[in-house]
Amino acid sequence: MMGLVKKDLYLSVSMLRSYVLVAAIFALLTLFGIYEISFFVTYISVMCIMIPVNLFAYDEQARWDKYAAALPAGRAGVVRGRYLFTILVCAGSLVFALLLQLVVSQASGAQGQERVDLLLSGLLPAAYGCLMNAILLPLLYKFGSQKGRIYLILALGVGVGVIFGGLTALREMGLSLSRLTIPLLSLPVVGLLALLPSYLLSQHIFLHKDL
Repeated sequence: MMGLVKKDLYLSVSMLRSYVLVAAIFALLTLFGIYEISFFVTYISVMCIMIPVNLFAYDEQARWDKYAAALPAGRAGVVRGRYLFTILVCAGSLVFALLLQLVVSQASGAQGQERVDLLLSGLLPAAYGCLMNAILLPLLYKFGSQKGRIYLILALGVGVGVIFGGLTALREMGLSLSRLTIPLLSLPVVGLLALLPSYLLSQHIFLHKDL
């Protein structure tokens, strides 16, 4: 199964480089006050979703699923590998977001509550990425990447609205994220737990899918 995870990682290298570069640019623009921090957080969330989704498109182009089903890991191993890779992407985005938020807070001179708010907002991308992947991955296994993109657009639209709008609303109401510390800290855990029933559903779909 680890070989399947490495396959996804190798396919994602070029995407990861592009996403990280753009994220670094957004971080700099945020640092200089051109963009709000909510814009950067939303971009990282989108990155968590787009990488696994793009892998489905690559697999379909290469007819990978038919070949992978004949491997020792079988269909169940293919699904496990994809979910494990998705968790690694979300975990990586969490670390990346927290580090960049820390750099931004240091460079901008943020102190106290403002710094805590910046760090807490870094939890949102991984949590949202896990939750949306929990919804999208079974749909992608069921309908494929082409039809699945319709659901992707809906998920991105809802997600961008929720994260960007939510952070903006909190700021306008004068509320800080530090008041929501416990709920925000629990969000990544909730996202991971949501992947469990999603994994079982995806495995059921793929095991009975006609390749």
